[in-house]
Amino acid sequence: MWGFMGGGRGGLPDKFEEQYHCYSAAMADKSHLEQGDKILLPPSAFDVLARLQVDYPMLFQLQSPDKGTLTHCGVLEFTAEEGSCVVPFWMMQNLLIEEGSVLTVSNVSLPKASFVKFQAQHVDFLEISNPRAVLEHALRNFSCITKGDVICVPYNSKNYHFEIKEVRPQDAACIIETDCNVDFDAPVGYKDPTPANSSAPSSGNASSAPSSGGLAGLKKQSAYAPPEHRSEACPSPAASSMSGSSKRGGDKGESAAPGGTRIVDGKIVRADEDGDASSGIRPDSDLLASQAGATGVQRNAAVGVQSPGADYWALAAGGGARLDGKAPAPLKDKSGAEVDVRKIRAEAAARRAAERAKATASLPTTGKTIKGGEVEVKAENGATAAGGGGGPPVRRNKSRTKGKYSKLKASGGTAFHGGSNQL
Repeated sequence: MWGFMGGGRGGLPDKFEEQYHCYSAAMADKSHLEQGDKILLPPSAFDVLARLQVDYPMLFQLQSPDKGTLTHCGVLEFTAEEGSCVVPFWMMQNLLIEEGSVLTVSNVSLPKASFVKFQAQHVDFLEISNPRAVLEHALRNFSCITKGDVICVPYNSKNYHFEIKEVRPQDAACIIETDCNVDFDAPVGYKDPTPANSSAPSSGNASSAPSSGGLAGLKKQSAYAPPEHRSEACPSPAASSMSGSSKRGGDKGESAAPGGTRIVDGKIVRADEDGDASSGIRPDSDLLASQAGATGVQRNAAVGVQSPGADYWALAAGGGARLDGKAPAPLKDKSGAEVDVRKIRAEAAARRAAERAKATASLPTTGKTIKGGEVEVKAENGATAAGGGGGPPVRRNKSRTKGKYSKLKASGGTAFHGGSNQL
């Protein structure tokens, strides 16, 4: 609906008012509009507004003729399609309209806001460390506010909604380049923390058993209270491994000595030092280090692990060879005498040969074929399994004997047959 002025205006309208089909920012792929109250209008609206004497910044009133709701907003661009406008979805929710609904857009002039009161729609807003700063930063994308609207403030991957409870000097005001006071109402669902009411002491018999409904009737008592002061409803706790004695509050003369490795006066005390025969590893006194840091089992070690003997270094550690390539130190026994590595290795080889001969002797000497006949079991070297006649059996790996292609060497030593072998 257009109004016209006479005289010098030459019949030009004095107010912009037009109806458009409304669409959300998601429909127009303009998701950034959800962070403020700006809308998109068609280019024809700019042509009309350029000929009017409107106040800047341009502010508009949006009204739904079907629902009777209204709000106010600013304009970001004049790039919408003709006959339509793009509005943030939260603003469409305030207007109770859907996609494609008819919306009346008219320009207005609003005063500067002097006071605004907000109410968060959920108590999650209280978890923000500085809610006032967050809200003031979000309102930079807004042009005006209307009493009763619910605005959406995205922060930290969450959307916080605020209802505008009060606006001064009137129900709709401009907040661009203005200094106004901001106040907050208690969030929706917020409850004041009230101190728990202390229950009055009961005048009945204190030794009576508590009710089955819970532990409200129990007296306050220490976990290590003497037995004569303990309630039957609270049994005595089990003896802890960290306690010094198994009884508290009883006869002080009787105390059970704790077992196992423990710390006494800052020193580690093992069970074997107290004569406990059930202790674990007991290193010999000859293997204990003479002083802290010396070679041997440390006296203050929590776990007494015996170091390997000279046989280990001669057989399994390459005679004490070093990783840096330097000459190893000669092996010595616990008395300090140098150990003959070759003798230890020869004795170990003899033990292995004896064990192998014993295992071979236990093997059967005869076996049965598929037809049921008995045959004598022989090793690959021609000797019987029971031993004799030629030493230990020799292992033959047929797949790699005399080279990779050992099976083909009998036929000329070539992997393939053909004319190419003659080249």
